[in-house]
Amino acid sequence: MMDLGLLGIIISGLLIGIGIYGLSSTSNIIRVLLSSEIILNASILFIFSYSSVVGMVYKPVIFSLFAIGMALTEVVVAFAAVLLYYRQKDKLEVE
Repeated sequence: MMDLGLLGIIISGLLIGIGIYGLSSTSNIIRVLLSSEIILNASILFIFSYSSVVGMVYKPVIFSLFAIGMALTEVVVAFAAVLLYYRQKDKLEVE
């Protein structure tokens, strides 16, 4: 049976791959932002999974709370940028 920490590391690797594919394959600004969010969340999952494998389970909690706060801030700023871009260009395709 596989350890949950190793399973989390594998899943985070898959999510990072999906995020990188999403960044490189599309020109839609919404998909680009969602792909960057997937990469950010995969990195948080990797930190928790790695700390579980190493045995220091409660060490990355402060970092993850900071990262989640930064992700929320990123979403708000990105949404505002998308609205401004759409108002200027009347489309959501990145050139």
